[in-house]
Amino acid sequence: MPLDVFAALGALVRAEAARTRTKPAKPPTDQPPAQRSNSPAPPPVEPPDTAAAPAPPAKRRHPLTRLMQKLTTFIG
Repeated sequence: MPLDVFAALGALVRAEAARTRTKPAKPPTDQPPAQRSNSPAPPPVEPPDTAAAPAPPAKRRHPLTRLMQKLTTFIG
């Protein structure tokens, strides 16, 4: 019975890893890129940021990853 629980948990972890895996970039198409206009207008200028942007929060590990880490330290 306990091995069935770990087998099911492993299947869940593998399924979640497959679901969240990054997709490879699409290959370029055979169509040529769009032509840019040769207008003398300068590109639009973005206004400078007056306030400093807050740093992004630290990336947390996935809950299933943390659970597997706890299980392996508990068992091992």
